[in-house]
Amino acid sequence: MSDLATVEALMDSLQRALIRADYTALQQVTAQLEAALADLPPQRDRAVLERLRRKADRNAACALAAGRGVRAALNRLMEIRQAAAGLVTYDENGKRTGHGAVSGLHRRF
Repeated sequence: MSDLATVEALMDSLQRALIRADYTALQQVTAQLEAALADLPPQRDRAVLERLRRKADRNAACALAAGRGVRAALNRLMEIRQAAAGLVTYDENGKRTGHGAVSGLHRRF
């Protein structure tokens, strides 16, 4: 397999790992891709560069989406833990109140 074909195959593998949320494979493929890119001779073919750029853009969008998903999952776990720890209340704007928040009603009594 040529260097360019290797880079493209690794970029495709990277996308599959992102979509499957296979973080072990993601780590391995990333290391392999970095090494393959370092060994890649300079490209002057505009079509090849455009194809690599499209794949890189696609992978970047997948990585951003995966990051948003992980952050959402972490936030949900935090909410579940807070709810399990005690009463969860909301303010007049529909936002969760923090732990230890003192309401005006509490001070009146």
